[in-house]
Amino acid sequence: MMKLQLGVLFGGKSVEHDISIITAVQVMKNLDDTLYDIIPLYLDKDNLLLSSPYLKDLKTFQLGVPIDKKRCRVFLYKDQGGYKYRFLHKRCKNGAKIDLILPLVHGMGVEDGTVAGMLEMVGIPYTSAEVGPSALVQDKAWTKDVLKRHGIMCLPFIEVRSETVSDIPFSLPLILKPAHLGSSIGIEIIREYEELPEKISQVLLYDDKAILEPLLTNFREFNCAVLKTNKGYTASEIEEIVVQNPFYAFSDKYEKNQTVELSKITGAGNRQIPAKIPIELKKEIEETTVKIAEVLDLKGIVRIDYLYDKDRENLYVNEINPIPGSLSFYLFEKKGLSFPELLNQLIKSTLIHHYQKQKKITSFSSSVLNKNNLINK
Repeated sequence: MMKLQLGVLFGGKSVEHDISIITAVQVMKNLDDTLYDIIPLYLDKDNLLLSSPYLKDLKTFQLGVPIDKKRCRVFLYKDQGGYKYRFLHKRCKNGAKIDLILPLVHGMGVEDGTVAGMLEMVGIPYTSAEVGPSALVQDKAWTKDVLKRHGIMCLPFIEVRSETVSDIPFSLPLILKPAHLGSSIGIEIIREYEELPEKISQVLLYDDKAILEPLLTNFREFNCAVLKTNKGYTASEIEEIVVQNPFYAFSDKYEKNQTVELSKITGAGNRQIPAKIPIELKKEIEETTVKIAEVLDLKGIVRIDYLYDKDRENLYVNEINPIPGSLSFYLFEKKGLSFPELLNQLIKSTLIHHYQKQKKITSFSSSVLNKNNLINK
């Protein structure tokens, strides 16, 4: 059986660049090499697209191994032979086949539909959410507005675009988040109103918009992922995040337990999987996760993060991750789906979706250009 040629696309001009590298290396180590040939496609921090066998190895990035960017630069294109990638240097005249791309990028500038748009232009199949849903869920304010219209609970918020904020409808404490970032980067806690201008100024260094919400102080935090296949959506196991901080900080996710094996890096050291919760809450989280994926037309693997207010017994959607770190493989493992098999299902469903999409009408015959009243000036 002929192997599929898989491009693993990662990195990019994003504050979450390094997390993307970890996700990509994890995925490349778990792809079945009897079924796939792996082509690493690395976007450096200037968004130059590079490919080299050395980019499969985490040590290349840890040790700063120099990559000859002139010789390793590639571009994607389509010709009569199918989808291909080709090196830019002059001695490389022929392109190499590529069947499908796994985008494993995180954050604004890449995960927000930018990379999806590039792949749509080429026409190549890819495993993540399409342009519209990707752009929507990258913006926390837009996401809350859409979910609210569908009866899905989120914490109230106001948008912040400058250091001057008046008529705040919430009492202290507050939490301030960049509207387009993930991995808890740039988040600030406000305990006194006098702190607002300085902290807003700090957050706006990362983003041009922020959201300001009431900070829950007596809550639990849950995550649940979902996989889209041709048979529909399948929810993962639910995890509870247990941390001492007021929110789940970047350091909690990625910088503790430095000696952990790469295969076990999941973005959190303090997890309870499965979460010890009543069956009613479990059902609510699973059903809400699937509903969100359906409402927003998300494909691939998506993770929904929740906050549960213990005082009011309300479940709130906190964040949607269209390409979650590590693809949340550990949540599916707890349901008996191994990382390699999760990737197999993801790839298969993507190829089926692409085949169905190719059958849609994308052109329309018209005589409008032949009208006599058109004037060429």
